[in-house]
Amino acid sequence: MSLHVCVLGIDGSGKSTVVTTLPAVLAAEHGLVVGSASDSFRIAAPDQDHLASGFCPDGLPIAARLSLRLKRLAKRLVDHPKLYAVFKLAHMLTQDSAAEALVRRHGANVFVSDGNAFLSATGRASNYLRAASEDDQANASAPEAKDLQAVFSYILDEKPVSAESSQRLPSLRKAQLIYKLTKLLRLRTAWLPDVVIFLDLSPELALARIKSRGKKIDRHENLADLTQAREMYLKTLQAFQAYRTPQSVHVIPVDELSLGETLQAVNEALKPHLRSASFANQISTSPLGTTDLADETIRVKTLNHRYLFRYLLLKCFSGAWREPTFFFSKLGRLFLKEGYSAGVMRAIYDRDEKQYGLLDRVFLEYSLHRAVYDRLQILVSRIEPELEARLATGDELRIFTAPSGFAYDLFRPLEAIAQRDPEAMKRVHVTAADLDPHGVLQEELTARAQRLGIRFTFHRGDITGASLLERLAEAGPFDVALFVGLSSWLPKPQTLRHLAWLRKNLAEDGLLVTDCFTPEAYALSGRYIGYKANYYTPDVYKAMLDFCGFDGLNADVESGRDHINHVLILTVVGVGHRGPPSVRGWVCVGGGPGGPPTKMKIIRLFFWLGAQ
Repeated sequence: MSLHVCVLGIDGSGKSTVVTTLPAVLAAEHGLVVGSASDSFRIAAPDQDHLASGFCPDGLPIAARLSLRLKRLAKRLVDHPKLYAVFKLAHMLTQDSAAEALVRRHGANVFVSDGNAFLSATGRASNYLRAASEDDQANASAPEAKDLQAVFSYILDEKPVSAESSQRLPSLRKAQLIYKLTKLLRLRTAWLPDVVIFLDLSPELALARIKSRGKKIDRHENLADLTQAREMYLKTLQAFQAYRTPQSVHVIPVDELSLGETLQAVNEALKPHLRSASFANQISTSPLGTTDLADETIRVKTLNHRYLFRYLLLKCFSGAWREPTFFFSKLGRLFLKEGYSAGVMRAIYDRDEKQYGLLDRVFLEYSLHRAVYDRLQILVSRIEPELEARLATGDELRIFTAPSGFAYDLFRPLEAIAQRDPEAMKRVHVTAADLDPHGVLQEELTARAQRLGIRFTFHRGDITGASLLERLAEAGPFDVALFVGLSSWLPKPQTLRHLAWLRKNLAEDGLLVTDCFTPEAYALSGRYIGYKANYYTPDVYKAMLDFCGFDGLNADVESGRDHINHVLILTVVGVGHRGPPSVRGWVCVGGGPGGPPTKMKIIRLFFWLGAQ
């Protein structure tokens, strides 16, 4: 039994962003398998992703593929109301069908949809039958909530519509025929959700957000039509409550909420429904960020038909041809033995320090390895000016990095700064933590810190463990925190808890440096062999950061040449300093919070101007 959740809202309310992010949030918060349908389809479990944009290891149902095509086609026809209405309805019907298919295929406990064929058509019908912005509209009265309730009863239960309601409603015969036809064909394309979340945004703010996107404004994206759509949605929800139960609808006013606050409100609204459903907890008990796949196990798993035919042959020219060579190269065999251990990462980072043979170069040029090499270059170039600016204030600088690995991303910038200002190193205190299963990090990092003259503390253990976090917090609050390289391997509950812990232990105006991976060909390979991983687009990861208390939407994002790994850099701001809703909204990115510039901002500007 799956709980179907529908998110509704007028254009600009952020429903697509919320729907896309909810699988990760709900999977993390409640230990459930959660699916969603919006601009793409997603299935997220607490410990791994089963389906994401660009990542379909088990394929997509035909209905899902058709839904995505119809959505794009409807978008092209948005300025032609009659054609748009037809293709938009077809898109919503196939999306609902795809939701049912994905729930059955992946055993999703919860499925969240951006709209619903019944409810969306009811709420937006007026925009296309008699739009408020049209001068020549008929004087017909708009339907009331009781009329819309009669629509549900007529189509779903074949109860006749009263004469009074009929006068305010269009003909429903075609709608009933479509419902009967889809039911006869067992397409599961027309049904009502269990719970509806309505993101209630004022039309004025919605229009401001739409204009701030800098994209073409659709025909119905005007104040009159947005106002009309909001009113009809509210009536539709009243009708749905009367048809179902009052508890089936949650209206969340979002004018004054950030994206993170909206996600928190949705999560709170769904908690009673999730508790009553009594779902089994799905959280993995696998060791933190590790895999138990031994070399021989991997050899056997690569012989399965999905890896050979659905990945290796089809993705051969996308870099898949490199993978069989791993068994024959020195670096490849080290990887097969240790996974992405500190030693393997060092080999990738130091690729320019020595001459490698042909097969080792093939390993180093694998797309995922190029991505982490590019990430290091980005981190070094971005962290160095930040550290130098903070040291220029003359204050102590407390830095936290976990998982640390060999901390190239931190020591290289510090060593460069030390050459220019060795005295500044006396004010640097670095706290590092890592699982370090091979016991090789502490000695080397301590020696490197001593050469620099910085204070250094290393903690070996699981960075998500409560006891270790208590000890780490004693060194805070931190001015700079690095959480790099683990978001894909760490189960979602631990990721969200760790991000929330970082927010709590970063100083005001503190800096967070983190990263995320989007899936490419390598993700299919890992899935078919048996690895578990989580993938986030920068937009989804920024929303998760916002959920954890950061100003995630204003994070600065930089990606490597293959656009696989994405580095996010953001400064902590107070909860009350995110700026007005129109600025901090969900579509305005790149702008900072309002108010006068802080001392740190002025220093950063000075260093930036000096570099030009």
